Amino acid sequence: MSNQKKHFRLIFIFSIFILLLNDHFLKDLYGNYFTGKLSDFAGLFSFPYFLCLLFPNKIKFNYIFSGLFFIFWKSELIEPLLNYFQSIGIGFNRTIDYSDLIALTILPISYIYWHSNFNDFINLNNTLKPILIVVCIFSFVATSLPKEQGSFNMKSDLEVRLKTDKKSVISNLNLSKNKKIYDYKFKFPKYNATINATVKLDSLENGLVSIKLDSILDFEVVSGFFAGIDKDDVEYIRKLKSKDFEKVFLEKELPKLYLNTNNLK
Repeated sequence: MSNQKKHFRLIFIFSIFILLLNDHFLKDLYGNYFTGKLSDFAGLFSFPYFLCLLFPNKIKFNYIFSGLFFIFWKSELIEPLLNYFQSIGIGFNRTIDYSDLIALTILPISYIYWHSNFNDFINLNNTLKPILIVVCIFSFVATSLPKEQGSFNMKSDLEVRLKTDKKSVISNLNLSKNKKIYDYKFKFPKYNATINATVKLDSLENGLVSIKLDSILDFEVVSGFFAGIDKDDVEYIRKLKSKDFEKVFLEKELPKLYLNTNNLK
């Protein structure tokens, strides 16, 4: 198979898709052991393959380098280097977990796939190749963008009663069930921040639903692409009080339910 066709092989493109989907959606929605390892497997399958697309005369080197770099990345040895980059405004985020090394078992499969003539070529225009390369680079780098987390553990007394149904509230506010309460996320795009909170819902008489903003739990601020975390963003989020979140909830979140003030009780 020609090197041109290798760019548009189905399994390779699918592995990039899985890497992006897991890092930017599944981990937030279903954070567990499986999603934690999925990116490692998808990344170690696609990354050396991608290097071979760029350097087709260094196949064995690309795979050996990928394995050794992954081991180095997952160890404490790289910590001084990461601290240096952080000090000059270039940050990365990673977790030291030696159980992640199990993902190295995918390397031989990726290597065999590169050399195989398995006919999974997708007939796409070669003009899309630069776009594919950019998407690949983003998928490999975006998974390691630095993050800063902190806790609030603040309670809220805000309760709003609306003439609606619980299903509509859950859908429009993107709530997820967690035992007897619901997990809820505030988004502050200007500050690259996500705040985790909990909401209580109760069905009342006369078609009313009680929506209680129960607790504001913690936050996460992520960096920009190839940039360190903006400390001003972190400080702004840290200084927010429960009344600030209540105001955002009332003014920006509840209007998603398309209710007017006559529905508020």
